[in-house]
Amino acid sequence: MSKPLKNFFLLIFFCLGFLLVKNTSALGADDCKPGYEWKPRSGVGCVQKNCNDIKDAHWGYTQNCVCGSSGSIHENPADPNKECYYPSDHKSCPGCVYACVHHDEECPGIKTEKESGKDDEKKTKKGEKSSGTAPEDKNTKINIASTSTVRPALSIQAAIKRTCKQYCEKLKMGGRYDEVLEASGKYPVCKCVVDIRGNNNMLVKTISQNGDKLTTHEFDPKTGSLIKKTTISRQEERERIRQQLGYKYSEEEIDALLDDKKIDKWFRFMVKDIDTRTSLLDPQFWWQHMVAILDHGYGNSADFVDTYKFGRCGDSMQWLERNLTNDTKLNGKKDLRSEAMLSITGEKYGNILNHVGLMIRPKGISNIAWADMVSELITKTQKGGMTKNYLKNVDPRLLNAKVLDPYFKKTTTVKEFIKGWSVIKIS
Repeated sequence: MSKPLKNFFLLIFFCLGFLLVKNTSALGADDCKPGYEWKPRSGVGCVQKNCNDIKDAHWGYTQNCVCGSSGSIHENPADPNKECYYPSDHKSCPGCVYACVHHDEECPGIKTEKESGKDDEKKTKKGEKSSGTAPEDKNTKINIASTSTVRPALSIQAAIKRTCKQYCEKLKMGGRYDEVLEASGKYPVCKCVVDIRGNNNMLVKTISQNGDKLTTHEFDPKTGSLIKKTTISRQEERERIRQQLGYKYSEEEIDALLDDKKIDKWFRFMVKDIDTRTSLLDPQFWWQHMVAILDHGYGNSADFVDTYKFGRCGDSMQWLERNLTNDTKLNGKKDLRSEAMLSITGEKYGNILNHVGLMIRPKGISNIAWADMVSELITKTQKGGMTKNYLKNVDPRLLNAKVLDPYFKKTTTVKEFIKGWSVIKIS
C-alpha cells in the first residue's frame, strides 16, 4: 500500500478509535485467561499454570503444555503423547491440557465425534435445528458445525502399511510421463526402476534402486546419450541432508504428521471460534482493522488473534503458523518450520493489495527434494518474487499443495491461491 493511502486510512482509523475504543493495549498479564499466567519471555506469552500437576504432562521448549515424549526427536510411541484439551469456552481453564493419553485412546470425559454425530442425527430427526450454517463451498469452505470440541492431535504415529509399490512411486518427480517400470521386493528392501520424462515425453533420467543403493542415469533428451551416472546410499543421503538442514523428521514421518485428514480436522478446530469479517460492506470489517492498527500498527501479531478472536490476513496467518509449529513440535531451538510449512503471499498493484496463507508441504516429496524446492522458492522471493508462469513450470506436486487460509476460514491449493496475483512470494 502506498504511503499517502496508508496515512489516509490511519487518520480515519484513529478518529474512529478515539470515539469507539476504550482499551486496545497489546497482549499482557491482564489478557491471560483463567488458568494461565503471564510469562513474557516464553514462546506463548500466557502459560498454563497447572501443566506440571497433570500426570505425564510438562512444559515444552516454548512453555506450551505437552504430553509424554511428544515432540522429542526420540519420541517414544509407548508414552502417552496425545494431549487432551478443554474447549475454548471452558470457564476455569479454556483450551488447557487436562489429561495425557496414548494416540489410540479417547480423551476421558469427552464425547467422541461418533457419539456427537449420533446425537446430532437424533436431534435432526426430531426436527430440532442444527447449529452452524451449511458451507458455501463444499470443496474449500470449512464446515465449522462438524468440528470436535477436543483439539485434534498431530502425530507421526500413523498405522501405515508401506509397500514397495508405494515406495517406488515416490521416486517419480511429478512429471506427466514419469513411469514406474519395476516395483518389487518387501518394504523396506525394494527394487525399483523409474523413468523420468520431460514434457515432450523424452527420457531425461532412469532411477534404479536395489535395497539401499540408488543409481541415477541422466540422458541428453535430444540425442538419448548417457550424460552422467551416480550411485548413492539412500540411508547415508537421508542422514546427511537431515544433519545439514536440521530436519527433525524423516519423509515418512512428515507425511504421516501432515496427513490431509488430520490437517483438515485440526484446521476446522482452530478456526471454529474465530469471527473475522471479510466483507467490505460489513461495519465489523472496518472495526477489526481499526482495532488492529491501534493495537500493533501495520505489522502482524499472532497474539492479537488469540486476544480478540479476529485479525487481518497477516495476523491470522502468523497465528495459524505459530499454532501449527507448536502442534507439529517444530518449535525447538534448531527446528525448522519450513520442514512442514511455508507462508505464501500474493501481491498486485505494487503490493497495495495482498493476501497471505499457509502452504502445507505436499505428500510424497523426499527431504532432499523439498529442501532444494524451498531454497529455490525463497531465493526467487528475495529477488522480487515469482510470476504465475514461473510457478507453472515447478514440480506439479507443489501446485497441488494444500493452502490453509485462516482469514477466509477455507482450504485451497497453490494453483487456486495464485490466481489473480501478479507476484507470488514464499517465506
